[in-house]
Amino acid sequence: MTKDEIQLWMLVAFIFALAISSYKIYIIFTKPLPGLDSKTQHRQLQTIILDVLKHLDNKDITSQELFALLEGLDELQDDTYKNFNQNRLHQLLKQLYYTYEVSSLTELIASVHQPERGTSKENDA
Repeated sequence: MTKDEIQLWMLVAFIFALAISSYKIYIIFTKPLPGLDSKTQHRQLQTIILDVLKHLDNKDITSQELFALLEGLDELQDDTYKNFNQNRLHQLLKQLYYTYEVSSLTELIASVHQPERGTSKENDA
């Protein structure tokens, strides 16, 4: 084989490998993952948090205590929520602070316990 033939076969092999890898990458990113999408899961987690806050007696709870309380719930033991952690809780709480126009967990709990304000804001979101 000459040098030019070897270069030609190497180029053909490279193009073939590039085509296969591009196809695999396309398949990976276009195939939907099994289970809930992130927006649906986000809304369900917000609903669970609001339900817990509505039935909460302790109004001076910290986010760490709330996380420990949420971890013990049977609803969150499902594989659907296996990625629920303290960082995700903080993100959800920040979103709820914005929705309810409050700046702390204590204010959020008080706002959730007010039926007229809690239901109108919840339906707007």
